[in-house]
Formats: sequence, structure tokens, C-alpha cells
Amino acid sequence: MAQTKSLLANLPKRGYLAVGLFLRLVLAPFLSHPFDMRVFMAVGAAVSRGITPYGQYTLQHMFTETPHPHLYGAFPGIGYPPPWGLICGLMYLLSSAVAPNNLYAYVFALKMPIILGELATAVLVYNILKARKDEGTASKAFLFFLFCPFIIATGTVWGMLDVLALFFALLSIHTLYDNWKHSSVYLAVASVLKVFPLTLAPLYSLVLYKATGNLKKAVLFLLSTIAFTSFLTFTPMVVFSWPVSNLQNAIVYHVTTTNPSYDGQAAFPYGAASPFNVLTLANYFAGQSFEPPLFFIYFWIPACIAVYALFSKRSYPRDGGKENCGFMLVVQWSLLLMLTLFTTRVWVSEQNLVFLFGFFALSVFLQNPQEFGKVQLLWMFLSSFVVVHVPIIAFFWLPFPWTLNVASSFADGPLGWTRLLCMTFLTFSWLALSWHYVVKKLRW
Repeated sequence: MAQTKSLLANLPKRGYLAVGLFLRLVLAPFLSHPFDMRVFMAVGAAVSRGITPYGQYTLQHMFTETPHPHLYGAFPGIGYPPPWGLICGLMYLLSSAVAPNNLYAYVFALKMPIILGELATAVLVYNILKARKDEGTASKAFLFFLFCPFIIATGTVWGMLDVLALFFALLSIHTLYDNWKHSSVYLAVASVLKVFPLTLAPLYSLVLYKATGNLKKAVLFLLSTIAFTSFLTFTPMVVFSWPVSNLQNAIVYHVTTTNPSYDGQAAFPYGAASPFNVLTLANYFAGQSFEPPLFFIYFWIPACIAVYALFSKRSYPRDGGKENCGFMLVVQWSLLLMLTLFTTRVWVSEQNLVFLFGFFALSVFLQNPQEFGKVQLLWMFLSSFVVVHVPIIAFFWLPFPWTLNVASSFADGPLGWTRLLCMTFLTFSWLALSWHYVVKKLRW
């Protein structure tokens, strides 16, 4: 933990950090995703009263003191392990103590951990590249991560916590060789925030085995990551006597999902940022429902196993040391794993692609910063997807309630097909760009 403190103590470019923070503080209270933020608002209010974060909440009953045209109807709980629900509850209590019954203060409070995660990620990337590349590359990457529109859009604006999980995943890689126990803890924290990072645990255990030849250490890394993830998941359920059944449904959703969890609340089509969104487009024009075979729902599992098997067969340059090639190798294979996962899942929320984007950008900065144009192109594709999918006007639902109605009307209207077409085009664009880079650059 001392290493983490030293990272945060050595804040570079304090002026830029202040500007980045100010920008986020201005945007945070007023903009948010119309579905996810209402879920987090309901969960925070419920958890603050000791109620499970995996319930069904009637918004007009929970926010009687703060009426709003869109704070009505039944909303589900979170789809993650309970720590984020606990954070939402804490933020509700904090905002209620500072500014009671103020929706903007509550939304602002819910985003504070996310904003801190964005700033911390930029600082961590700077320290990683300063140690392994040079000051110029580190500074460029720091400014990019600090002001990247895609990261800000999915974090500060959307209100989603993926960047916070990305921070702990990167911290896990950063400490993997020096202290595998700390690395295991960091990866477990990332996994209880956004589940997906848990797929990295088998890969990192293989990395340890390849690097050290110590099978016991590799197995202990994998088991301790799973054990600590389970501890952070089930302990709150036991302490607060929350039923485990609803938690099970939320976790299983990540394995078997074929439809959006918010189906029926707004016009968010099947597939989202997954290549399977082409089925949504086909359904629109064909006037009937195409469903993928059951096998494709689970296809991401053997696809990830194939990546583990591929890595296990490659030779590891032990004499290169962690400074020369070890860290870069882990970033490259993490990128391949995330790309494989998001290519084969039938549902991918665009904010999940923060993991893919983070590893992609870091890989470019580590190997060939002259290819920065590819990173720029990727964030443009991903940001454009967010703008089209939500659509962007819906982010203003809190101060301007009519914007959500307009967004839904457009998505369901005669020109809604243009949105679906753009989503499919953008999805295959970021897929093509990412796979071309990975196949070309990965050290097989």
C-alpha cells in the first residue's frame, strides 16, 4: 500500500489536474445517463436505509421530497457486487447531510468516486510511463487520459464507474511482478466494482508462472484473487442480512445476458456495442425477431479460455526483466483478452469498453507513441457511439426533462433506423481498428 501512496503523492502537472477537476465538477451535477443514474439514485437511497441494493424500487415513493417528471416507475437494483451499492448509500448520506433533498447535489456526490478514479488513472498512467519510457511520453499520456472525451463521457457525464475499476486493474499490472499479493488485492477490488476484470486473473497467474517458474505462487495468485473477490462480495450481504438470491441474479446476468437489463424502460436495442447489434438492425428491416443460438450466449467463455491457452504456449523472455518487456507483455495480452471478450459477448455496454480503450492507449504509448493517431481514432469511434446510442440529448434529462422524451421519440420514430445503422457501423469500425492493431503488434 505504501507504493500506492507514493504514486498519489507525486502528482504531476498539478495545474492540469486542477483544470481537469474543475471541468468535471462543472459537468457532474447536471448530466447523467437517464437509466443508470436513476438506478444508482434509487440504490443509494435504499442502502442508506438498510435495504438491499438488489431490489425493485418505486422512484416516486423514494423521492417524495424531490419530485421530478422522470423520478417515477419501478427500477431494478445494481448489476454488480455490493460494494458499489454501499458507496451509493454513503454518497446519499453525504449529500443529504450537506444539501438535503437536492437532486443535483446527490448526483454530484454519486459521481465523486468516479471523478477521483479518472484523475487517479491519469496519474497512474503518468507514473507507469515515466518509469518505463520517458518524461515526454508520460506527460502526453497523462494529458490524454485526463482530458479524453470518451473517458469523461462514460465517467463524469454518464455516471458509470468503469474507469474506477480500470484504475485498480492497471494498478494490479503495475505491482504484479514486485508484489503479487498486492496485485491480487487490486484485481479483486476491480472485479467487485465491474466483474469483467476477474477474467484477467487466470491470465495474470499464467504470467507469474511464466516469469518465475513458481507454480505455487501462480496458483495462490488466482485463488487469492477469487477468494478476496468473494469476500468483498458476500461479506456485506451477511453483515446487512440481504438476501443472496437477488445478488445471484445480478451476477449471472453478466454470464448469460441476451437482453438489456433495462428492457422496456427506453429504446436501447439488443447488442449495444456488441457486434451482435447487427441483429437489431436486421430485425428492424425484416420486421421479425432474430435470436442467436444458445451457444453464442456463452461463446465468450471458450473464447477467453483460448486466449489463456495461447499465452500458455508462448515462450516468456525471462531474461528481459519486468522493466524491458514484462509489463508491456501483460498490457498487450490484457488488451487481447478484453478485445476477445467484447467481440464475443452478445451484449456490451459502451462504458465497458473503457477497459479495452485503456489497454489499447497504454499499449500504444509503451510501444510506439508515433501511432497515437490510432488512439485518437479509437476514442472518436467510441465517443460517437455514445452520442448516437444514448442519444446524447438524453444526458440532460435532470435539468431538462423533455430531452429524455425527445431522445426516446427519435429512437422509436421513423428515423430510428439511422441510429441503429450508425451503431453497427461504429461497432465494426472500432473492432476492425482494434483487431488490426492487436494482430500487428502483439508479441505472439
